[in-house]
Amino acid sequence: MTTVSTSAFPAASDSTAVRELEILASFAVPSLPVVVRFMRESDCALLEWHGGIDLRSWYRRQWDAHQAHEICVLVADWNDFPVGQIAIHWRGKPTHPHIPDLQSLRVLGAFGRMSIGSRLLECAERVVVERGFNQITLAVGTQNPRAHALYERLGYHVIGEPYDDEWHYIDARGQDCAACEVVIDMVKELMMKSE
Repeated sequence: MTTVSTSAFPAASDSTAVRELEILASFAVPSLPVVVRFMRESDCALLEWHGGIDLRSWYRRQWDAHQAHEICVLVADWNDFPVGQIAIHWRGKPTHPHIPDLQSLRVLGAFGRMSIGSRLLECAERVVVERGFNQITLAVGTQNPRAHALYERLGYHVIGEPYDDEWHYIDARGQDCAACEVVIDMVKELMMKSE
């Protein structure tokens, strides 16, 4: 067993020592571009940064639906690692089945506030327009004002009233789990490409 002496660490009351420890190293990380691309099968396991192995079956089902063209999954790729994703559900949702619906927008925490979510939304909108649709919907949690504000800035507006949105997945122990959130739908009118 290895023992670490706590005398090597400064006492909490020693503010000078604490300030000196705040920065242990400073170095530059080479910048690599983030590209938005279609999901690959190898992304299934790599996307487990959101939900861990408990969502492994969910990511596998998402891949299968992507392969069957029921949905289209885009990922933000940084150095061959998916740091964000968004899924276009072509059949919409029960409240708006004729309008493609965006779901599962997420960005890895360390990559937050870099406009990756906005870029994923823009690319998804472009894919939807290329498929011939002029509207797109998404749902936002009523307890997520930052996301709501982002969607409004990007041209989405609220339609309908809040409702409970529930989805299921099989966790790593094989148990059926449910997740529920109060959401409200938003829609955006898309500009069709001129011929």
